[in-house]
Amino acid sequence: MSTTIAKEQDTSSPLPERKLFGSPQKKRQLLALLLFVLTLLVYNPVIRFQFVNYDDPQYVTMNLHVQQGLHWHTVGWALTSFEFYNWHPLTWITYLMDYQLFELNPAGYHLMNVLYHALGAVLLFLVLHQGTGHLGRSFCVAILFALHPLNIESVAWIAERKNVLSAVFWFLAIWAYGWYALRPGWKRYLLVVACFVLGLMAKPMVITLPCVLLLLDIWPLGRVQNFPYAPETDLNPIREGWPALVLEKIPLFILSAASAVLTLLVQKRSGAMRNTTAYPTGARIENAIVSYALYIYKTFLPRRLAVFYPHPGSTIPGWKIAVSAVLLIGITFIVIRLRRRQPYLMVGWLWFLVTLLPVIGLLQNGDQAMADRYAYTPLIGVFLMLIWGVAGWLEHNRVRSVIVGALSALLLAALIADTRHQLGYWHDSISLFSHAASVTQGNAIAEANLGDALYSEGRKDEAALHFFNAVRYNSNAPGNHYNYGSSLLSAGKPQEAIEQFNRVLQLGSSQHVDDSIVIRSHYELGLAYVQLGNVQAAEDELKKAIHMDPSQDDALLQLGLLYQKQNRCQEAMTPLALSLHVRKSNAGLLSLGICLEQQHKLQEARAVFQETLKIFPGYEPAQTRLQEVENLLARKKTP
Repeated sequence: MSTTIAKEQDTSSPLPERKLFGSPQKKRQLLALLLFVLTLLVYNPVIRFQFVNYDDPQYVTMNLHVQQGLHWHTVGWALTSFEFYNWHPLTWITYLMDYQLFELNPAGYHLMNVLYHALGAVLLFLVLHQGTGHLGRSFCVAILFALHPLNIESVAWIAERKNVLSAVFWFLAIWAYGWYALRPGWKRYLLVVACFVLGLMAKPMVITLPCVLLLLDIWPLGRVQNFPYAPETDLNPIREGWPALVLEKIPLFILSAASAVLTLLVQKRSGAMRNTTAYPTGARIENAIVSYALYIYKTFLPRRLAVFYPHPGSTIPGWKIAVSAVLLIGITFIVIRLRRRQPYLMVGWLWFLVTLLPVIGLLQNGDQAMADRYAYTPLIGVFLMLIWGVAGWLEHNRVRSVIVGALSALLLAALIADTRHQLGYWHDSISLFSHAASVTQGNAIAEANLGDALYSEGRKDEAALHFFNAVRYNSNAPGNHYNYGSSLLSAGKPQEAIEQFNRVLQLGSSQHVDDSIVIRSHYELGLAYVQLGNVQAAEDELKKAIHMDPSQDDALLQLGLLYQKQNRCQEAMTPLALSLHVRKSNAGLLSLGICLEQQHKLQEARAVFQETLKIFPGYEPAQTRLQEVENLLARKKTP
């Protein structure tokens, strides 16, 4: 009887309400999918963007190794190459994969960058949720990371693949470390090491990971003894003293040190690491202080973003240094005071400071003051401070939560609109560097690259103006003088061009200059002297270019043409033949045929003219010479 009543009561009791995505697990999956899709949608325009002329040629469009595709021998090259001042074999391998799939279609490379970025954003969300237990806060940090305009450079620039790729392994390493912290053991530790090594193989900037793991030991993992913070999740890690926590990360610090030393040696040998004469220690420290403050400013007001910010040297106003220093010291003081009640503020702030340290300019690499791409992972620290700080202020206050929720939705819409707008500047080289030149001052890099883009489009007069500006802003850069000299030469101003090429050679003798630019300067000097009618000077310069690089087919061709026009056909034969062996040209074939004709080798001359017309149909000078040779041969046959 009682059993029957119980059964009846069970059947009559209402079933628990089931909501779609009601469980935390389903909510997390939905938010992860939403984050991934939203990132793809916002960055969708990049698949119609072009390669840009800043680093993309060295990484893809002019890199003969990458253009062999993915094979065992090219993987071997990637693992051993220090090309472009770094050791990042994993990044090279992804380019090899892209070329195998897309060849030189920029859409594929852009798509892969966006996919890596979207994957990184999802991993960040999952890692934060796993470590803190806060779903909404973790999503907000991840959405800021995914869509913030400062991160456009890393995603839209094909050559910055290394940034988004290294971040993926950065987040995986943190995830593996959280798993290790639950139950420390050597097998779990090896997974952390493996992810870290892969991150280093994508970009050396991840060398700060061991320091970040120490920060995560404070919050959110709560592994530090005698620290009042207790994790809000059910992780319950084993608490340790600082010596033990540092000691367990010694292998990671060793890997960081090895990567840093290797990078410094490669960059110093290549000349990328600027010496103290170019940027004295005081100027570098001042720039570092101001740059830290500017990164914060651009986080909250992402305006006047540029692909390159010129280094100000020792010209930063004292008030700007003072204000920046006060801001940094003030924030540091506040987060230290609140470290026990709100440890996430200290952890986020130190995350930002420490991860930017390798690229803040204390050891100057290149001529930039700062770079948006350098803030890619450091900004996560600021986002943590912002989101957790606001969430803490809103806790248990419904009115505030509603107001801030509405404002957040508006800010998200504004963020997406701003990102889509600024993304458009990356469509091509002209729009990218036109914008950079307009929002910065004295930007020689922007002017030079804008000039190069315009020149390649046939807009030579406009290009010359920007090449001139590049020389005006930085007269110690050989490339600026070379570009300006080339534009002057093509404009029929050989005497002015000679001054620029000679300046390249002067700079080349006093600083580290790529041999190729010196060789090309000798070559173009030869062309300039040809225009002036100075045959001996032209011959000397062309011979210098050939001596430095015997495979210079342009110089060989011009030397052969010079000899042929002087009726020095015996001397012309060798450089013309060598030039044509590298690359067939109508002018080279024509001159070779004329030389053979003048040496009464009519049958050979006819064969050369016929080959010329086969390769270059309708080439009138060759048709005329062939007809003359045919007439001579016909007369010889006539008794």
